[in-house]
Amino acid sequence: MSFRLNPFKVMRAVGIVAVVTYGIVLTTGYKKSKQTTTESITKDMKVRNKDFYNSKDYKNNLTLPNQVVENNNETVAQELEQAKSAQTIDLQKNPTANNQQTQPQNNPKAAIDTKKQEEQAKLKAQKLEQKRQNLAEQRRQEEAKIEARQAEIRKQQQEAAARKEQAAAQARAEAARQHAREEAARKAKEDAARKAREDAKKRQAKGGTKKYIQVASVGTEGAAREIAKKLGGNFYYKRTSVNGRTVYVVMSNMTDNPNTLKAMENQAKKVRGGYMIRSVGK
Repeated sequence: MSFRLNPFKVMRAVGIVAVVTYGIVLTTGYKKSKQTTTESITKDMKVRNKDFYNSKDYKNNLTLPNQVVENNNETVAQELEQAKSAQTIDLQKNPTANNQQTQPQNNPKAAIDTKKQEEQAKLKAQKLEQKRQNLAEQRRQEEAKIEARQAEIRKQQQEAAARKEQAAAQARAEAARQHAREEAARKAKEDAARKAREDAKKRQAKGGTKKYIQVASVGTEGAAREIAKKLGGNFYYKRTSVNGRTVYVVMSNMTDNPNTLKAMENQAKKVRGGYMIRSVGK
């Protein structure tokens, strides 16, 4: 059994290999070129800081147009000097130039050429003068832009300082208001304490009468204890004798404060509503 190669299959396999190889080469070259381009960009990349306008680089860039304009002015001045040297020479002061001037008069073509040269020199001088004026105007415009930018920066700085000062003033005013509120609260507290002391002194000087509430009179100690327990800590009971008979009286603590007395009356009414409540002065 013999093996025969199919030429079409061989060509197809070769073509596939060639296409795959070409694709790999293109991909590798693209990656390398991308990496090279990225590195070249990152090398020249400079990140500006927040205070870029105060840096030396920015100030140097501001003065760069002035230097370029000065260099151009020097070039224009040199060209003007050359143009002046090419102008017409006074014949009375320079006899040699007189001889050179008489020759073109004898030759019409030379006279025309000389006139053209003079016109060209004059035109060139006008162009140079115009160029110098344009450069001066450009320099003035650049200086105006720089001055405007510096004025804008100064304005921004002034506005920032004004905002900072305003915030500080507001903070000081708020602190002053807080201090005033604290001082008023302290003063009110001191006034209330002083008034309470004065009222206590007045009551003590007047010798105010203390009062208590008698809630009930019962015959057994257990009943009296139960009533006092329901009424709370401001009430208690005591044993006494009435007409030879032992009774237990439930009563409140003595007080000279009307508010406290009123509160104990309400408590007694709530617990012992069925008994008569009496207020007895001491």
